Amino acid sequence: WEGQSLGVIPPGVDAKGKPNKNRLYSIASSRYGDSLDGTSVSLCVRRATFWDAELGKEDPAKKGVCSNYLCDASPGDEVKM
Repeated sequence: WEGQSLGVIPPGVDAKGKPNKNRLYSIASSRYGDSLDGTSVSLCVRRATFWDAELGKEDPAKKGVCSNYLCDASPGDEVKM
């Protein structure tokens, strides 16, 4: 399969106790992947944060779920797609 985006499902549950939903990310690599054999993919991911002007700092309660999960992942970690 081939496309412009890839869905990632972060582990855990949302505020209502339901499994986290699929988040879409843009594919940055070519159709052949990073290793040119079609077995890898690179995604465009930006860590989501929220600056709280009243606190004068980032509010950790409002951080992105999936983007932070991906940014904190290590090479070789399994990611549900």
